[in-house]
Amino acid sequence: MKKILIAAIAVFGFTTANAQYTAEKGDFQTSVNFTPFASDGNMFNNVGINGALFVSDKSAIRLGLNFGINSTKDTSSDGKFGINVGYENHFKSYDRVDLYAGAQVGFKTEWGKTKTMSYKENGEEAGLVNVKSAGLPREISVAAFTGVNFYFYKKLYVGAEINLKYAHTSYSKGEYYDPSERKVIEYKEAANGKNSLGFNVEPQLKLGWTF
Repeated sequence: MKKILIAAIAVFGFTTANAQYTAEKGDFQTSVNFTPFASDGNMFNNVGINGALFVSDKSAIRLGLNFGINSTKDTSSDGKFGINVGYENHFKSYDRVDLYAGAQVGFKTEWGKTKTMSYKENGEEAGLVNVKSAGLPREISVAAFTGVNFYFYKKLYVGAEINLKYAHTSYSKGEYYDPSERKVIEYKEAANGKNSLGFNVEPQLKLGWTF
């Protein structure tokens, strides 16, 4: 029995020592991002799903999707959607730690509606109508990023990322309810767009798998 136990420990140790933790050519890597300590208490208000196909042991093409939905009963609802496409270069790997850098282009948009009371000709309340929120952003961006993944088991990891991003943002016109005409009207002008450049640290937890 003692010999069997020693042999089992030896096999386990050899397997662990020779385990392939990080991704290699042909692997597909996917991760889910969410915000566990969101200020609004909704950890799923900004969820991200990312995938990366390794075209070599050190490089991958990646695609990311971000989305979020928030709704307050009888008052408002809003959401967001984003997509980015990029390239990763994994330049340093130390057993379970994988360092990488790359670049990507992205697009994201937000939408929202607020419910407001409408009125009849005699001034009586007619009911709630949906009005599109004004000033919601639509962004096109280019970013350089670097990050680290820590593999806590074979091909299972947690990670974090920081990026330097240039973005152009425009804003929606929105709508308002005109009680004199008793209808919803679109604003004539939208807020001026803007350009921005800066570092961005994603305040999210990333859980990933490699297949």
